[in-house]
Amino acid sequence: MTMPAASEPTEPTAPARAPDPFDVDAVIVGAGFAGLAVAAELHRAQVSFVLLDARDRIGGKAEARLDGRGRMVDTGAQFANDDMTEVLALAAAAGAERVEAVPAGQPTIVPLGIEGNPWADATALLATLGPEHLHDRRTVTQWLGGIDAPPVLRDAVRSAVNGGTCLDSHRIPVSYLAQLNERTPREHDEMQLWFAQTMHSLAQHLAAPFPERIRLGCPARAVHLHDESVDVVSVDQVWHARHVVVATPPSAYASIRFTPDLPEDIAAAAQAFQPGTVFKYLIGYEQAFWLGDDHHGAGRFLTPPGLYIGDVSGAGHATLVAFVGGTTATEWARHSEADRHAAILHHASVAFGDRALQPLSLLERLWAPDEWGGGGYSNVLAAHAPGACDTLAIGLPLLSFASTELAPLFPGYVEGALRAGRAAAAHLLRNLERW
Repeated sequence: MTMPAASEPTEPTAPARAPDPFDVDAVIVGAGFAGLAVAAELHRAQVSFVLLDARDRIGGKAEARLDGRGRMVDTGAQFANDDMTEVLALAAAAGAERVEAVPAGQPTIVPLGIEGNPWADATALLATLGPEHLHDRRTVTQWLGGIDAPPVLRDAVRSAVNGGTCLDSHRIPVSYLAQLNERTPREHDEMQLWFAQTMHSLAQHLAAPFPERIRLGCPARAVHLHDESVDVVSVDQVWHARHVVVATPPSAYASIRFTPDLPEDIAAAAQAFQPGTVFKYLIGYEQAFWLGDDHHGAGRFLTPPGLYIGDVSGAGHATLVAFVGGTTATEWARHSEADRHAAILHHASVAFGDRALQPLSLLERLWAPDEWGGGGYSNVLAAHAPGACDTLAIGLPLLSFASTELAPLFPGYVEGALRAGRAAAAHLLRNLERW
């Protein structure tokens, strides 16, 4: 299916607000899906804004690159499901073609020969973390120590948590996983579908109406909060505005100097979040030889922990996607690219046979912590701080925070970023009504 051409930029029919002395009504810091959602709402409301991003592209942790076969593929965020109504509505508006990613069959459990499905058992065990665990300070490892569970189940839990959080399960509090369970509906598989035109194309669709409002390669270095205005300082310009939205992961707040200092509760909430490390691989083959024999192409690894392989084949393109997260990813990052490629192909061959050693293409993307909030799928709470998300979502009178981590539903996903961005935009618009 051919993606429709991006719409021509449209200008508000009425004059923008922000008369002197204000340069704009709002400055948005961060052009990931959360920041883009804020910008889209402000554009619709005919509110003037500027959208800054330190990177040379929009999309945050969604990006697309050419693979070895000349296709644009998602090297960052990729998956959605039928519970994610905001993503699906955006995809429909963009004319994106959905591709179902969960064929019928059973996963391959590695090491081979293990009886039963310890990964499914681990998933079921983790799903029992509910409201009564929201204030449980124990780490996942400490919690497992109090459960009569066989070693193979402990290995599966460790692998699932390492892969899902991109950090070591020894550092993840039970309270955080309970909060994720509370905020993440599980009616459909989290990797149910993806989009032929890439998830990143949806970010481009959001940004298409206001390209003149976007400044790339333009990190915000300082935010000065006054009684009734804000100044946002970038590398070469200062914007005087009525409101600022910081739409970056919480770990990136440290790259911005706030004056006055952020209140203690907000600063502590932000510091509780940390980015993890994950590799994403897209491996192309001539045929999807991993399908059949009642298997659907998913490789679920108990060891090394945090490794997962799945099928993302499209029409005429047999492709595996692999993720390596947490402590395993941190270790792999110390080795050469050639060694990492050999390692991922080795593990694919363990799950699916020697044909996995002969790919037509192999694309690697390392998401490691950086000052812009990179790393992992999202920041995670690596400390017991059950109120941190809500504290940041509330923000301050002239300062809003927006990122997937703060979403009331689907934190860590593009869906959560869209919801958090729209909530921050509503907060901002209510604030502007007082002027």
